[in-house]
Amino acid sequence: MTDIGPISRVGSQFGPYKLQRLLGRGGMGEVYAAYDTVKDRTVALKLMSQHFSSDDVFRRRMQREAHTAGRLQEPHIVPIHDYGEIDGQLFIDMRYVEGNDVAALIRREGPLAPPRAVAIIEQVAAALDAAHRAGVIHRDIKPENILLTGEDFAYLADFGIAAAFTDKSVTKTGTAVGSWCYMAPERFGDGDITYRADIYALTCVLYECLTGVPPYSSENLPALMAAHLTRPIPRPSRQNPSVPSGFDQVIARGMAKEPTERYESAGALAKAAHDALSAPDQHRADTLLEHTRHFVPPPSGPMPMMPPQLPLPPQVWAPPTPSQRKPWLLVGAVAAVVALLLATAIWLAVGNSGSGQPNSQTTTPITTTAPALSTTTTTRTVPTVAPAQLNSLLLSPAQLDAYFSTSGIVVSKTRTDMADIDPGDKLSDPQCLGALIGFQTPTYKSSGYTATVAQLLERRGSPNIVVVQGAVHFASAAQATQFVYAQQSQWNGCAGKPVTQTTHDGQTLSWKFHEVTGAPPKIALIHDSTDNRGTTCQHVLSAVSNVVIDVSACAPQLTNQASQIATDMAAKVPK
Repeated sequence: MTDIGPISRVGSQFGPYKLQRLLGRGGMGEVYAAYDTVKDRTVALKLMSQHFSSDDVFRRRMQREAHTAGRLQEPHIVPIHDYGEIDGQLFIDMRYVEGNDVAALIRREGPLAPPRAVAIIEQVAAALDAAHRAGVIHRDIKPENILLTGEDFAYLADFGIAAAFTDKSVTKTGTAVGSWCYMAPERFGDGDITYRADIYALTCVLYECLTGVPPYSSENLPALMAAHLTRPIPRPSRQNPSVPSGFDQVIARGMAKEPTERYESAGALAKAAHDALSAPDQHRADTLLEHTRHFVPPPSGPMPMMPPQLPLPPQVWAPPTPSQRKPWLLVGAVAAVVALLLATAIWLAVGNSGSGQPNSQTTTPITTTAPALSTTTTTRTVPTVAPAQLNSLLLSPAQLDAYFSTSGIVVSKTRTDMADIDPGDKLSDPQCLGALIGFQTPTYKSSGYTATVAQLLERRGSPNIVVVQGAVHFASAAQATQFVYAQQSQWNGCAGKPVTQTTHDGQTLSWKFHEVTGAPPKIALIHDSTDNRGTTCQHVLSAVSNVVIDVSACAPQLTNQASQIATDMAAKVPK
């Protein structure tokens, strides 16, 4: 492994990433603007130093915290695309934000006008409250971790990294996680740390935005620690007379030495700061905040006032004889079109001939040859999963609710075989059936699978959500991985293409595929409705041990939820 050092790695390759520009360097590692050659996009890539990458405890904590943070769906949180380890070096792949951080802004412009400072804090508070509701504590709130676009849209960065540390963690350079200028007093003790440590830190950032300096400053770390623990809380109006005196009380409460005496939420802090402004400045802050709302990134943007109707996920064909089959009806639209969807949308029909059952005898293996696995990516050996364990990999409706920030997702059906195609149903490109939806007999019949479990879950109403989660058992891990390689080839042939489903009664559903993302053992493919239904679906395959996890999800403005579901299911595979 190449350690982080004073020599920049700009121009070099790190796995699928081409390192283009050094964005920052610290005791934890380096951050690069990098080109992701697989997903064809520029990202912010954080490479952890050898000191941390070689620490098994930190590695496990970072991967857990990054996974949890990656599930947060709040516009002001920098999304985590991916994380892992390549050539022994830990990395986190995040959205690249074009702009500057608040620390650089203050260095360049000095204290911010109070309305602007409050508008920034309000955005960060929204991010923190979303994280705290999900049980995530940031632990490293500081101006450098608040990124601003040219329109002052604020992002909170570095979720999933600072939380990987305990509060006794200190790097070899002597810098504690959570910059000392913003660390709550309890961070220096042995007690439990709560979300109110983040509120303390955000209050320190507000103070610095208003005055141009941190509340406590010292080059002597013990002195700085003592200041947080014992010194009186400074008044911003004394440091900067242009700051309204009402902010003195806001800072005093937000930086209270006792955590329970602070604001109960980051939003409450932001509201108090807004109330401390004069009436004209409150209007200015509101105008600034309203302006930023025009630049909410699409993947995490606010829902439209009238959510679009949710069409079915790609239809899984059913045979036409009700007396011989027991189809699952998948509904996912408003009441006005439920009857139509019930008539045309049938999921995972049971075949009376048993053709959808796993083959218990020797089967013809898939012929696509998987390329040699990269030696640069860390792999792990896990015990073989038994067919009886497949059910234990499924997630609960409550867990799925969390992915979509909603409630009301329920299990519709669970089954243990594949689906057959109704001869009367047509797909404009039959080769894309496996890319469109999982658990199809034509897709799996020659793979050598031995057992399967699949579950349909749905939420009716607004928003309408449909999830298909399940797992397919293979005799060996090699077979499972080989299947994903074979499907990658099939999916690549569908990338960028439109596809139309036509049912036996003449109804149609139209979709367009995006590009395939990821690489075996995990691949993903998004497809959008092209018939004005406003729905996006994602299909994911992930080989873990001797199991292929197969997940599809459909929802208005869906982003990456199916992939996140697959990741959580993979985490349940016996270690």
